[in-house]
Amino acid sequence: MTMNVWRRDHRPLSIAHRGHSIEFPENTLQAYHKAIELGVEVIECDVNISRDRKLVMIHDPYLDRTTSGTGRVSDYSWEELRNLSAGSWFNLEFEAVKIPSTEETLELFLEAKKLVCFEVKGADPNEANRVAQSLVDLLVNHEALNYVFLNSYYHQALALAKTLAPEIRLVPECLTDKSPPDPKDALRQAQGLGGVAIQHNYRLLSPDILRVLHQHDIAIWVWTPNDEESIRGCIEFGVDGILSDNVRLLMEVLEEYQPD
Repeated sequence: MTMNVWRRDHRPLSIAHRGHSIEFPENTLQAYHKAIELGVEVIECDVNISRDRKLVMIHDPYLDRTTSGTGRVSDYSWEELRNLSAGSWFNLEFEAVKIPSTEETLELFLEAKKLVCFEVKGADPNEANRVAQSLVDLLVNHEALNYVFLNSYYHQALALAKTLAPEIRLVPECLTDKSPPDPKDALRQAQGLGGVAIQHNYRLLSPDILRVLHQHDIAIWVWTPNDEESIRGCIEFGVDGILSDNVRLLMEVLEEYQPD
């Protein structure tokens, strides 16, 4: 009998990876709004920090890939970041789309009553710690801890967040994600942080890791199947949560394959 409510034997948790990012620029309010509209259960998104310690929604610690700017996010003030385009790289019709702040993003999710998984980013471990501390402060100020998961490759930043807010739910990225995970090591990582789940690339999973984690009542979330075959494969494999860029397809497959 599982005591972990995030173990999902009946139907995997539906998780929007950076919003509905197959049709809208990732980590923008537009992508988040669409994921909410499509009925996803959780939205996973990424948090970096500006020079003046404003938390912002962008995956990379550098601006070059997904904005009209260049260089390190933390070298810019919030006002400077807000003047960049966060959509023209995706399609010129989104040229006016801006980088959202984490605060306005959180307020959107709270209003919609949606769970959110914030990934703690940063260009280095010290910066990740600053993100984690500022993020916990924001969540406490908004009384939002019950709505949130935190994940990260920076496990020390997750440990810091847990120290500051022991009730926060952690879903660490399994280290490393470049090869099939060692089940015992994955278990050690999850248990060491008190994680309710651990995340990994769906292409590299084995039955052994699923068996070991589930034996110890830890859920496993996978990223990022985006076509019907891979989504169905993850469901049949028995994962507890699926992160996908294609929220529309994810919801359609889940409803057809395993109605809620």
